[in-house]
Formats: sequence, structure tokens, C-alpha cells
Amino acid sequence: MKVSSLLTQYLYQNKLLNLPGIGQFSIGPAVAIPEPTDKNFHDFLQQIEFSPKASARMDDNLIDYIRQKTGKIKPLAESDLESFVADCKTMLNIGKPLYLEGIGTLQKNKEGRYDFVHGMVMSERAESMHPEAPIEKHGDKRFLYRTEYTDQASQTNILRRLLIAAGIVVGLGVIIWGGYLLYTKKAGPPEEITVNTNNAAQEPVSPSVQPADSTTIDSNAVLTPAPAPAPVTTAATGTYKFICEVTKTRQRGIDRFKRLKELDSRYQMETTDSVHFTIFVRLPAAPGDTIRIKDSLRAWYWGTIDRRIRIEQ
Repeated sequence: MKVSSLLTQYLYQNKLLNLPGIGQFSIGPAVAIPEPTDKNFHDFLQQIEFSPKASARMDDNLIDYIRQKTGKIKPLAESDLESFVADCKTMLNIGKPLYLEGIGTLQKNKEGRYDFVHGMVMSERAESMHPEAPIEKHGDKRFLYRTEYTDQASQTNILRRLLIAAGIVVGLGVIIWGGYLLYTKKAGPPEEITVNTNNAAQEPVSPSVQPADSTTIDSNAVLTPAPAPAPVTTAATGTYKFICEVTKTRQRGIDRFKRLKELDSRYQMETTDSVHFTIFVRLPAAPGDTIRIKDSLRAWYWGTIDRRIRIEQ
């Protein structure tokens, strides 16, 4: 509720209203307070008196009345009243009339005193104070001071802007979410790749773990479409397991293995602990040929990268 309305109610109820630094409004004790719709209400407004004599401090009873009506704590109610009185003084000091709804109009004259005009209908007040100015409609009436209680239009505009901003944010969120759902629907489920393992009961592969000694290498960069060179099998005395790579990165191992299988079906991958992924190939070879085969595999598998191929028989 506006402070100005509370001041009017307080005056009607207590028949005395003191505004520090401005003056005192009073109603005779014998005067009855009619309803605003009563035809004699205009005559009642003529009974309101104004005296420039006012106390220097705020009325505690008035502060308590504002506190009860607004539900605020006493310091906030007192601050609201002080702010209202300060705005009223500013309007009067710059020579503009101060209209107190249901009480009357104050204006500072050339002698520095306050002239009080009893409350009247808005059209009558406008004609008496500004005869040449067009009469404003009641719906277009503007207050002569701006406070948190009177600036209703500003509050409405702020609320409208907040609602528009909230609508834009919600709309963007819906668009982004719809795009994400459409993307995931087109992408489809991830391709399943079967990994060979030597374990009797294969454990599920855990999510990838970034290894401490990992090297950033494109899984397709060093491979050429040609398969591994066929080793010489003359005078073979056994089958050797040539370990080409051991990685802790699950995705690299799977991508590398998939690429190798397209080039040479003899390549295999295994994991014994779901952490280390080993890519290897089994080839028949004589003991004297293993070094040559390792060099050939290293050149084909790693290219110019300095890595070794080891044997596990």
C-alpha cells in the first residue's frame, strides 16, 4: 500500500497528521468522517486544516501504523516515511505543487510559506491551479513525486520485461534440447566391437583410463592400405607371438584393432585386466628370422615412430 494512502487513513482515524519539516494536518474532533462515495464527502474535505508548525521528529505512532499496515519491520517503515517526506520537501522546494490524495494540495509561494488548498475532485483541482492546461483524465493522473509505492507503471514494465526474458530463455532451451534429441536419434547406438581375449571368462571392459605414458598418435595415421609383409616361413621351427602395441586407452585399442582387421585378419587384441589392451599377431618363423620379421613389422606398424616389436612365444 502507498505511503500517501496510509497517511490519509491515519489522518482520518486519528484526526492529526504531522509531517516533519512541512506542517501539521488536522480535523476537528467533532467532525464525522463520511464514506468517499457520500455526497457530503466534498464538504468534509473543507474541514481539513493545515498548520506550518510541525515537530522536528517523526511521529512514533505514525511509524507504528505504517509498520502494521505494510507488515515491515519498524526501521524499514521509518525509512519509507522519511523517504516520502524528503520527496515531498523536494517537490515543494522546486516550486511544484504537492498533492496529497484525500487531503489537499500544498504549494510554496513567493514568500516561502506553504499555501494549502483543500482536497477536491481532480478536475476541479486542475482547473483551479492551471486554468490554461487541459484537464487530465483520471486514468492518466500522474503523481507529483516518485517512490516505490507510486511508481506502479515502472514496476509493471519491469515485470513485463522479466516475463519476456524468461520466455526467450525457455524457448532457447526447448530448441537446444530438440536439436540434441534429433542428433542422438540420427547418430544411433554406438557400434559394438567384439574383442578377442585369452581369458576363459572375459570381464566387461571398463571406461577408458588416460595412461600416464600415453602418446598422442592417430590410430589410422601410420598404417597404409597394404597388409603386413609376409614373413619367410622356410625352416620354420615354431609360431611366435609378435606384440605390436600395449595401450591403456580402450578407445585407441579398439580403433587400432578395427583398422588392422580390415588390412590383415591375422591381427588380434586381448586384455587380461580390462586396463591393458594388447595388439599382436601370431606368425610362424625360424629363430634366425625373428629379428628381420620384427624390423619389418615395426616399419610397417609404426612407420618413423621409434617403437619396438617384442616377441612372446
